[in-house]
Amino acid sequence: MTLEEYNEAVKKIVAEQQKIAQSTAQLAMSGQANPTSAEFTKIMTSQWALMQQMAKLNTDLMMGIMQPKK
Repeated sequence: MTLEEYNEAVKKIVAEQQKIAQSTAQLAMSGQANPTSAEFTKIMTSQWALMQQMAKLNTDLMMGIMQPKK
C-alpha cells in the first residue's frame, strides 16, 4: 500500500464514520439509540469494524509497511 492509497482508505473510513454519526443522531432523537435497538447495535458494530480497519492502517503505517509510489 502506498501513502496515497493509505490516505484514500482513511478518507473512505472517515466518510463512513460521518454517515454513522448522522444515523446515530437520528436514532438518538427518536429515542432508539440504546443497546436494545437492533438498528443501533448494527450501527455500532459497523463503527467497531471501521475502528479496527483504521487501527490496522495506522499500524501498517507505523511499522513501515507502506510501499514507495510506483
